[in-house]
Amino acid sequence: MTDVAAILNAHPRTLPGIDEDALVIAVQECLNCAQSCTSCADACVADPSAAHLGRSTGAALNCADMATVAMRVLSRPTAYDRAVTEAVLRALIETCREGYEEHRKHALENEACGICAEACRKCGQACRHLLGSLG
Repeated sequence: MTDVAAILNAHPRTLPGIDEDALVIAVQECLNCAQSCTSCADACVADPSAAHLGRSTGAALNCADMATVAMRVLSRPTAYDRAVTEAVLRALIETCREGYEEHRKHALENEACGICAEACRKCGQACRHLLGSLG
């Protein structure tokens, strides 16, 4: 069991009507996406030959911030508000789509962008699945 699953399972409250496995996966993917996107943005800034990656850097930072927000919202069952949860998930799904599209353009020339694109894709996919399970 990961720490994400353990801490969510240890909480005395659960998010009503949410598939717990989908929730754990979404939180894990949000954490992975936030870290990957933050590192990718830093790698792009550090590369002196990557001045053309300004849009990619911005997309990575946006995605990292949104993934962090989503992870925090999803980790607080006591403050659960379905409308807020849906809005946050939709915003992250769109941010991940944009991040994926932007980073895959540079994946062949920049390894960090390829890793970031995949993290964005997986996070968006997990969040779409969770959103669909809200019923």
